[in-house]
Amino acid sequence: MKKIKSTLTLICSLTLVGCFDSTFSNSSVDRWIDNPTVNEIKVTIDDKELTIPAKSGIKYAFEYGKHTLTYNGDSLTFMAKPAISNNTGFINPTQSNYILLTTYYTNSDEVYDQLIKPYLKLIPVSVNGVPAEMELPVQIFNDVFIEKNSNSWDYSVDEELPDSVTVRGENQYQAQKRKMYREDDFLDTINSEDIDEKVSLPYTPKKFSEIKKHVLPTLDLDKIECKEGREFLESQLKDWNKFFTTKGSESGNTYKQLTSHETFKKKHSLCSGQDPQNTYQFTTREIEDAMDDLRQINFFVTE
Repeated sequence: MKKIKSTLTLICSLTLVGCFDSTFSNSSVDRWIDNPTVNEIKVTIDDKELTIPAKSGIKYAFEYGKHTLTYNGDSLTFMAKPAISNNTGFINPTQSNYILLTTYYTNSDEVYDQLIKPYLKLIPVSVNGVPAEMELPVQIFNDVFIEKNSNSWDYSVDEELPDSVTVRGENQYQAQKRKMYREDDFLDTINSEDIDEKVSLPYTPKKFSEIKKHVLPTLDLDKIECKEGREFLESQLKDWNKFFTTKGSESGNTYKQLTSHETFKKKHSLCSGQDPQNTYQFTTREIEDAMDDLRQINFFVTE
């Protein structure tokens, strides 16, 4: 495979001195549904068909709870929920490529080269249809749900990367910024009418059925030797099932209770000295392994 060096150069100026947004309520979250393709698309959320304009999108309010997304004859089930801190992002039903670019604003080319080096990766591309690689400070995403808390950016797809930024502090001489691009917009920064070689990215969507699903594990509570812990986890499983099967504020409040600081403290205070085989801790960890990595996000695929 041919390896080529990127023609993309981003050395930005620094000024020295002394997003898709989302709306949250107690029962729902607004999220942008994006369509980066050149044609309008049809997406069905539950039983409602939506027309998403080409190279644009729409904002849609998702009630907390379980929903179905259907695109191009393929369907998936997902949960909308609160995040433990404010979050935003967008939905990518076409599983198109989005590029998260890291750059630095500095007055020195040499400093820029040093700072950007850890972010350079070999990215598979096609050059005039021939497989190749480019070294770029980017990450590529084609997930259906792209969440900002998981992959933070400063500028979203409809926001321009500025020519300069202002930083505060006497000893600050550089600033890191990250921008999310639609694929076509990013490739426009690489491809030029003056260059014969045209770069493209591979398109690798999955069937919705192949996307990883987050579900509660099946737990054997009878194996827990500590009665106090067994009763607590039995109650927790009932609440998790309530979260998955209710809508709106009931689902949202149940999730907040399940992930609250008070629940965490109680969960880790039980069964001390009463469970020599750690049966309670091992069973608790099964739930944590399945669900704790979802705390920062608003959407996840489930059954």
